[in-house]
Amino acid sequence: MMLIGIIWAVLAPVSLVIVVILLAWMLRKSAVRWAAPLAIAAVLTPVAVVWLLDRADFIRVCDGEGKPVVYRHATAEGIFLNSGTSNSFGMRYLHEEGFHWMEAPSIYQRNAWVRYERSGDGSISTTDIPAITARYEVREDFSQPHGHTGLSQAKVIDRASGELLAKAGSATFDGGRMRLVLGAWGTQTCPSAMSSPEAFNEYYHLAKNALR
Repeated sequence: MMLIGIIWAVLAPVSLVIVVILLAWMLRKSAVRWAAPLAIAAVLTPVAVVWLLDRADFIRVCDGEGKPVVYRHATAEGIFLNSGTSNSFGMRYLHEEGFHWMEAPSIYQRNAWVRYERSGDGSISTTDIPAITARYEVREDFSQPHGHTGLSQAKVIDRASGELLAKAGSATFDGGRMRLVLGAWGTQTCPSAMSSPEAFNEYYHLAKNALR
């Protein structure tokens, strides 16, 4: 089933080509002049208009939340990672971002906490702790401002004062109402690792840039 989805995501626009060819054939059978251009316009214009309307919502989210901002720098050996992926993807804060330890919610017990610590050989030890001790929190949230747009946000917060030190967002657009006929070709991401790698790196390494 997943393979079918991948194939469709790549080849979905072929369905538009088929519709254009069929419509052009019908127009020619009816002796309509300029059958091919008319068929192309009749099929692609509404697709483009609807896609652009949905994409405009996505662009507004990007403009409002997508720009990484560091309001103040600080130095921290460790952080409190408030994220649902702290015990998996969140390990990058220890392996890649340079933090020596990280506190996070326990995945086994509600209202319990654990501390992950990186040793000299790169291995990670896990210890249960009674309470959070880290001064700085890295909060990762996901929301869906529109049915077609998902927004991942990262914030660095001083837990002592509640001050927001840094924030960044990454939005994804699934193609909107035209996703079934555009597939992967109708999707977009901001910031994009391909077209704007500098902005993407600022988002991805927000905590490192603010606290290291």
